[in-house]
Parts: sequence; C-alpha cells; structure tokens
Amino acid sequence: MEILEDLKGSVQFAKDHHVYKFLAQTPHSSISIVGWEPGQVSPIHSHPDADEIYYVIEGEGLFNDGRREVRLKPGDTVVFPAGEVHQVTCLARMVLYRVQAGADRHAEPVPDWPQR
Repeated sequence: MEILEDLKGSVQFAKDHHVYKFLAQTPHSSISIVGWEPGQVSPIHSHPDADEIYYVIEGEGLFNDGRREVRLKPGDTVVFPAGEVHQVTCLARMVLYRVQAGADRHAEPVPDWPQR
C-alpha cells in the first residue's frame, strides 16, 4: 500500500510548459499532479495503450477530444480512453490530478485532428 499526502504541496509550475510531478508508479499505472499556467496548451496527442484521467483540483481548462471541447472546473473529471486523440488548454492557473492506466503510457503526437 502506498499513501499519497499533501498533493498540492507537490505542484510545480513553469512559464513555458505544464509540469508533471509523478507521485506513484506501478507497472500498470501512474499518478501525477500537474501544474498549468494560463495559455499553456498540450500538443494534440494520444496514449495508444493507456487511459488518461484528469481530475481538476483548481483552475479551469478546455478539454478537447476532436468532437467537442468542454470547459472543466474544480471537481470535474475527464476520461480519455486509450487511443483517443485529445488536447488540453489552460484558461486559469490549473492543478490537475492525473491517473494513467496501462502498461505503456507514452504519448504519441498527432499532427491534426482525425477525420470522423
């Protein structure tokens, strides 16, 4: 058993990119806390073999799966299933709790939104 305490105390921010701070990892999952500054945008990407789950602790952001873009705020959760192309945009300084579930959690950049 592993206990994670003081999640917000682990948050880090940078002006030019969002910062992932890994809190725990197993062969099949990882948990991190992520600090985002307003205006930061992730590349359009997917995780082919891992689900990616975000819980918004503070701030606001746009979460896009190429079909719709949703504004999420504290208390909201989004699940991007393995292989789903997505992008995140920070609107107000954001702290996210992220869980990735899958043995291979690497991100693959996608040049543009897939045709649906």
